[in-house]
Amino acid sequence: MIRKPRAVLASALLLMCLLAVTSCSQIQEPAVTMTGVDFRGISIEGLAFNLLVDVENPNAFGADISDLEYRILLDNAEVATGLQKDTIVVPAESVVEVGIPFIIVWSGIDEGLKKLLDGEEHEWRLKGSVRLSKGAMSRVFRFSENGTFDAPEANDIEIDLDF
Repeated sequence: MIRKPRAVLASALLLMCLLAVTSCSQIQEPAVTMTGVDFRGISIEGLAFNLLVDVENPNAFGADISDLEYRILLDNAEVATGLQKDTIVVPAESVVEVGIPFIIVWSGIDEGLKKLLDGEEHEWRLKGSVRLSKGAMSRVFRFSENGTFDAPEANDIEIDLDF
């Protein structure tokens, strides 16, 4: 008589596990797209920015994203890395803009600025990963986006400081 409730409990647990596995396999990968960079300020460490990315949740359910980690490469040289550990809620079938702080340190900045102000075409790449969670389900997705841009020439830049 004791065996029946155990059998029912074991069957229920097995069914729950099967449902969890099949529902995880139908999760659509979130899309991460770089939309811009916001200048935050200058510190003794370097120049502070927020990398702005859109995170799209194509799934029919809302989910949490966390551990958004990235690397930015310019002409195959790593110029910035960042990690957004805060949990951000992304509603079903929607897009949320996320700002990820990073600093370009003073050491080596002169070479980077020369390259960014040389008037030439440069290749950029955004690589990283993001964790998508819904309840007990959690899955890490990798992303990569790349493109090119034409850098301005240093002579074309005008800075106006009003005090």
